[in-house]
Amino acid sequence: MEVIVSQAVLLEKKGLVAEIILNKPEELNAMNPELIEALAQAVQACNAPEIKAVVLSAKGRCFCAGGDIKFFNQRIQNKEAIPKSMVDRLHEMIESLRNLEKPVLASVQGAAAGAGAPLVLACDLAIASEETVFNLAYARIGLTPDGSSTYFLPKHVGMKKAAEIFMMMPNLSAQEAKELGLINWIVPLEELKVKTEEIALQLAQGPTQVFGRLKKLLQGSYTNTLHEQLSLETKNICESSLTDHFKEGVESFLEKRPPRFLDL
Repeated sequence: MEVIVSQAVLLEKKGLVAEIILNKPEELNAMNPELIEALAQAVQACNAPEIKAVVLSAKGRCFCAGGDIKFFNQRIQNKEAIPKSMVDRLHEMIESLRNLEKPVLASVQGAAAGAGAPLVLACDLAIASEETVFNLAYARIGLTPDGSSTYFLPKHVGMKKAAEIFMMMPNLSAQEAKELGLINWIVPLEELKVKTEEIALQLAQGPTQVFGRLKKLLQGSYTNTLHEQLSLETKNICESSLTDHFKEGVESFLEKRPPRFLDL
């Protein structure tokens, strides 16, 4: 296991899986320039070809409480806006996370509030403990949303439901989040780590090249016309059919055995 440590974020490599861990539990992993920069660097490191799946998790009782209120208050006292450079870096990190050509699994406990919630939405899959609460109450402190929340949330829940979540600011339980399609699995807190590792390993042992293409297809479906999306599907399935992963998949099916994508 290799551990790359910064004060704010850890990156642990366990075989085929890299785990990015928010590491400011005493501050509820609140977003500030230090944490965002460390997170961006960790995400970038996950482009390494030996990494086949990524987990995004957090230390402590809270996944991420949103923006750092102490940092915001300092800006208010100095009559300064939230730094554009900070928001730009957050958004660059979100794009990098989304564009990783391998599956990304969020593992969530406690609360995912403010910018913590879109961090989960930007991942491909998400698992949460039973007591987890999701909240996008930017308006409660007089801010508009950021972190891709206005991009992903309406696509998950529809425009009116998204407006309700942003304006009425409810605490969404893990069960409500699952029903809305914001997360995939709910487990007891004591099972979260083990189940996360099981899912991540299953993803890492899959056809990574296929997953990378699939992610691009799903993302393109947000904005493409039907004709454009069908053209992309044609391009990708034909290109996929020339890969060793396709050859192994077909051979394993004919031989009635599990595919061995890791051998390729």
